[in-house]
Amino acid sequence: MSEKNKIGAKVKLVRENRKLSIEDVSERTNLSVEQIESIESGKLVPNLTPLIKLARVLGVRLDRKSVV
Repeated sequence: MSEKNKIGAKVKLVRENRKLSIEDVSERTNLSVEQIESIESGKLVPNLTPLIKLARVLGVRLDRKSVV
């Protein structure tokens, strides 16, 4: 699995475990629904700013091992 797919898969897994919809995360991060869908599907490799926003909303740390 490529690194971009790992990041998106982890974002989706954590979001679903927290029982948050994409719309909830979108509102809390100021990222569009389309951006979040693209990240989760692996079509978009996010830069640091969206990753920080996602990590804060999802309540996870950004570190080399976890990558969200």
